[in-house]
Amino acid sequence: MKKYQGIMTAMVTPLTKENTVDEGKLARLVDFQIENGVSSLLMMGGTGEYSALTVEERVHAVQAAVKAAAGRVPVVAGVLDPGIGEAVKCGKLFQAAGADSLLVLTPFYVHPNQDGILDFYKAFDREVNMPFLIYNIPYRTYVNILPETVEKVADALPNLIGMKECSPNFGQAVELIHRVGDRISVLSGEEFLCAGEILLGADGAIMATANLVPDVWVKIFNAASSRDLTQLRSLLKTYFPLFKLMFKEINPGPLKYAMGRIGIDAGELSIPLREPTPALCEEIDAEMKRLGLL
Repeated sequence: MKKYQGIMTAMVTPLTKENTVDEGKLARLVDFQIENGVSSLLMMGGTGEYSALTVEERVHAVQAAVKAAAGRVPVVAGVLDPGIGEAVKCGKLFQAAGADSLLVLTPFYVHPNQDGILDFYKAFDREVNMPFLIYNIPYRTYVNILPETVEKVADALPNLIGMKECSPNFGQAVELIHRVGDRISVLSGEEFLCAGEILLGADGAIMATANLVPDVWVKIFNAASSRDLTQLRSLLKTYFPLFKLMFKEINPGPLKYAMGRIGIDAGELSIPLREPTPALCEEIDAEMKRLGLL
C-alpha cells in the first residue's frame, strides 16, 4: 500500500516577529488540519518559508510539528537546498527530528541535465537513507525532472516513495502517472490541475490552500477519486475564485491573511514577503463572505 494518498497540507510556518517558530500556533494549526481530515502534513516547503529560516529554525519547525501530530498523521519535511552538501545536512537533521519522510527538491541554480539530477538523488539517498519524495516545480527552479528520469530514480532507489509534481504541463503529469504510478505516490502540487490529475490516476495532492480550507480539499479529493463529477464540478466552481486570490500576490502572504480572518493565527511573514495589499485584502474578505467563511 502506498504511504501517501489523499490530501497532504503544505503547511505555513507560524512565525514570531523574531523569525522563530511559534510552537503554540503551529500546534493549533496541526490540530485544525488533522481534525478536518487531511492525510499528512508537509513542513518546510515553499509555503513554509523555508528559504527565510535558519537551519536551526527549520529543524525546530519539524520537531514541533512531529510533537503536535503525535503519530496521528505522517509528517514530511521539505529539503529545498540547491546543492548536495546542504541537502544531505538538512535531510539528516530532519530525520533525527522525527520526520517520517523527506520531500527533496530537484537541484537548481546550476541547471543540471537529467543525468545530473539522477546522480543527485542517488548521492542523497546514499547519504541519508530514508524514504523520500521528489519535488518538481520547474517554474521556480527552472529545472524540470522528466517522467523517464523519475522512472530511473524509482528503478535505482527503493527509498523513493512519491513525488510532488508541480509542472504546469498536464501531459507530463499524465505520463508520470503512466510510468511510475503503480510504484510510487504521485501527488499533484497544483491547485488548478490537481482534480484532473487525480481523475487520471494521481494518488492525491499536496496543497497550500488546504491550510485555509482543509475540509474542502478532502471533499475535492474524495469526489475526484470516486468519479463523482457532479460534486467535483460544484466544489471547483465554488472555491476556485478563492484559490486564485491566494496566489494573486506572493504566497503565503494572502494565505496567512485569510487564515487569520477565520481565527487561525498563522503568525508573521518573513522578509522579503509583505502583507497583501489593502485591495487584495478587500477581495479576499468579499470572497470569504460569499462562501460563508466570515
